[in-house]
Amino acid sequence: MKVTEIAAWWGAVIASLVLAWDIYKWKRSGPFINVSASPNMKIFGSVPGGNENKTYVVVEVTNIGNQKTTLTHLVSFHYSTLLRKIRKKHDKCFFVPTPALSQPLPHILDAGERWLGAIEQNEELEEFSRNGYLLCGVCHSSGKKAILQRVVAQKGKKS
Repeated sequence: MKVTEIAAWWGAVIASLVLAWDIYKWKRSGPFINVSASPNMKIFGSVPGGNENKTYVVVEVTNIGNQKTTLTHLVSFHYSTLLRKIRKKHDKCFFVPTPALSQPLPHILDAGERWLGAIEQNEELEEFSRNGYLLCGVCHSSGKKAILQRVVAQKGKKS
């Protein structure tokens, strides 16, 4: 093998690695949204708009990407069986027009920022949680579908 052939192979390998790295960076660019949903949450202390006697499902949204996005809806879906969940055939779906304890939607979520919203946890929500799969999450302007997290609410956590 000649020196020119080695140099050509070396150049081809390096160019391929650079192309793969650019594809990886392109796929990872933009907003990347993490959602967590915590049921059975109570308010401690004074929170504007909060009621210490109510229980909430608190939804936390974090943008760990490198671009901002707009949160448009706080949503929830109920699936009665695992098969319906896999097939994405919900039994009930709803959105919360004005989430409790949060900034109003739509809300611009910049890179590295966090948003908190809450859904009042009532008996109907607890029933959905116990009988099937209850998922809560958000819709945002940079995605085609909602980003959801499963919620398992326990009955009797009102005190």
